[in-house]
Amino acid sequence: MSAYLRALDFPRLILLLVAVLACAAGYYATRFSFDASSDTLVVQGDPDLAAYLRVSERFGGDEFLLMTFQPGRGAAGAALERANLDVLARLQAELEALPGVASVFSILDVPLLESPPLPLAELADGFRTLRAPDVDLDLARKELTSSPVFSDLLITDDARASALRVTLALDGELLAVDRERAALRQQQDEAEAAGTALDTADQTRLETLEARHDVLREGYVQRRQQLIDAVRAVRDRYRGEGTLYIGGVPMIAADMVAFVKNDLAVFGSSVLFLIMLMLGWFFRRVRWVLLPIGTSALTVLFSVGVLGAAQRPATVVSSNFISLLAIITISLTIHLIVRYRELAHREPDLSVRDLVRGTMRSKFAPCLYNTLTTMAAFASLMAARIVPVEDFGWMMCLGIGVGFVVTFTFFPAVLMLLGPGRPAAVTGEELSLTRVMSQLARWQYVGVTLFALIWAVVVTVGISRVSMDNRFFEYFKEDTDIHQGMRFIDANLGGTIPFDVVVKLAPYQAPDPDDDFAGGDDFFDEEDDVYPQRYWFTRDRLDLLARLHRFVEQHEVVGKVMSLTTLDRLGARFKDGEQLTSVEVAAVLGLLPEELRSELIEPYASPATGELRLNARIIETGPAFDRAQLATDVEQFAVRQLGLAPGAVEVTGMMVLFDRMLKQLFRSQVDTIGYVLLATFLMFLVLLRSVRYAILGLVPNVLSAASVIGIMGYAGIPLDMMTITIAAISVGIGVDDAIHYLHRFQEEYAREGDVRLAVAWSHGTIGRAMYFTSMTIIVGFSVLCLSNFVPTILFGVLTALAMALALLANLTLLPSLLVLLMAPPRRPLPKI
Repeated sequence: MSAYLRALDFPRLILLLVAVLACAAGYYATRFSFDASSDTLVVQGDPDLAAYLRVSERFGGDEFLLMTFQPGRGAAGAALERANLDVLARLQAELEALPGVASVFSILDVPLLESPPLPLAELADGFRTLRAPDVDLDLARKELTSSPVFSDLLITDDARASALRVTLALDGELLAVDRERAALRQQQDEAEAAGTALDTADQTRLETLEARHDVLREGYVQRRQQLIDAVRAVRDRYRGEGTLYIGGVPMIAADMVAFVKNDLAVFGSSVLFLIMLMLGWFFRRVRWVLLPIGTSALTVLFSVGVLGAAQRPATVVSSNFISLLAIITISLTIHLIVRYRELAHREPDLSVRDLVRGTMRSKFAPCLYNTLTTMAAFASLMAARIVPVEDFGWMMCLGIGVGFVVTFTFFPAVLMLLGPGRPAAVTGEELSLTRVMSQLARWQYVGVTLFALIWAVVVTVGISRVSMDNRFFEYFKEDTDIHQGMRFIDANLGGTIPFDVVVKLAPYQAPDPDDDFAGGDDFFDEEDDVYPQRYWFTRDRLDLLARLHRFVEQHEVVGKVMSLTTLDRLGARFKDGEQLTSVEVAAVLGLLPEELRSELIEPYASPATGELRLNARIIETGPAFDRAQLATDVEQFAVRQLGLAPGAVEVTGMMVLFDRMLKQLFRSQVDTIGYVLLATFLMFLVLLRSVRYAILGLVPNVLSAASVIGIMGYAGIPLDMMTITIAAISVGIGVDDAIHYLHRFQEEYAREGDVRLAVAWSHGTIGRAMYFTSMTIIVGFSVLCLSNFVPTILFGVLTALAMALALLANLTLLPSLLVLLMAPPRRPLPKI
């Protein structure tokens, strides 16, 4: 401490060093970026992630956009009017021309087999589509709207709207790196669980893959965002032709980050303006407005500069670290301002040097422990193994540490140069709120404690009601384009969030050339080898898939289901409802043109690996359901009813991965909350050197954090990737007030020798700083309620609520417990 205080005698040198570092940080801050990819929503190292990547590479995953087109003119069936089909054709052509678009498929490409009826044997000779000028549109409307394949997939059942599936080109190298990296990470986790480690070669390979992944990922994210912007631009050019929406997992991820980035720009300035107003109202001096803002700005600049230099992008969740960091840093400076003004008021003859040194000496320890406890709370998030949450945790630890250093260097250095200034007249006035709370704590301590016990029971019941039923469309306000698009797709085109069911069977083996498989059938030439793997699609395999298909689609939350079963049903319409035989199936597959086979067969079957894929979509606007239970039900049905071996059916997809992410996050927070409490307890113990004070300091803050979760349960607000972190954050930030209060209480108790007097003096002094810092945090986060991204709204409102409850608990329950446990039998005392 003495060395630090001596260093403060060189304020110009300190500010020069800060200026040099600020220039360097400003340069690297330009490299700071956002990651808008969908795989930031999954658990890294999850074995299901490796399966998801494998299925995506083999069959094509969730990397597609769905653009809906509802013509602005025409009556029922307007989507199939010739003028509107011409618009659709132009729209499709523009989308296909975009760099990064692999293909676009719409009703214009659908083979019309019943408009008029076309014998299957003639399919190889060509087929009619809606692009044909002489097509019978009435027959086409009837065929498409009743098609088991294309109805509710590419056209609504009333033919009022259609959809274009825009398949985005995958980065094959990045996908391969992702898959291999996920496998090695899983091996690493298994090795660590067994108390061993990866061998040297695997460890070296993993490090190489990590470095290569970062390079590939940066380019991929930039290209993907540019492509999505280009798709939006195409959509916007056709606004005058009708109503167009865009959906899909890549669009959801992109819009999440777009809203967060917009919030950062808009609300950053709004929060700054409001905090400046509050600081002006609190302290009535320009220096006490600009100095905290400057300290906060430098902290953010340094932190962002480090992240830019390390090329670590922010994600949906971790982007909030900027607003949190700014507010936490300002709260630190407020404690210093209040103490400085208090010393100046009590001892007006002190020099500036003595005032600054006295302020820093008295507040260094409590602010240091505040910083460490807050960092401990955020460090718990790094156990989540989920990219956005991990980043949020370590970014906050970095930023809070930087904030402490900046606050205790830049702040006193500037004060040294500014001079003492004129103390405001309101410096010694006690706030009405703290006076009322002081009265309650000193004289109604039993009632306050009993109320807290009753409230704890109420909170416990509320916590038991908390759910994790997250729905992507609820992440966006109803008036946003993405919300409206997801609702439209959900209601009219078979659901929004996809998942896959993969059945693993025996792989294809080339038939014996002496085996007369065709049996004299005249559908095809036995010597034809255009698609020899068609012989793998036997009736038995298709029947097994059909049973699984029916089981999945019977769930009320499941919308459109696509597999070879839908094509099998289409084929049965040509035999008066009878199923095709194995020979007929092989014949039809042999007749399919390559462009249709790649669109209708290959995404759902891989004879070479023996896998059949069933792709389904969830109707998010449907009733609440357990996603994990749905996956379990499918797997158990395959084993118990279909007789498949355990593991022969695999459920994957973004629905599964996102559900696993939420559950992993919940488990990590439950597992680490004990660590947070223990770390906080130890900080109290070291600073206050009292087990009693350490325990009492935890009680009100644990109750306030639990209260927020309980209120969420009563309000029906589910835990998501942002709100689930509030408990740890609330404890980490809320204990700051408890540390300052107990530290000041110890001083006053040693001076007065009476608990109630010590409480009164503590409320009149440090209670003022607690009120100012809490109100700053509350106002700062309340502004987030104006966001279009609902998790950001909830995060802001619930964090503000947590801080309000923490302030209330630390100024009522904490002193009430002190009086209850430490005061002698009540005797008449002058009330202060």
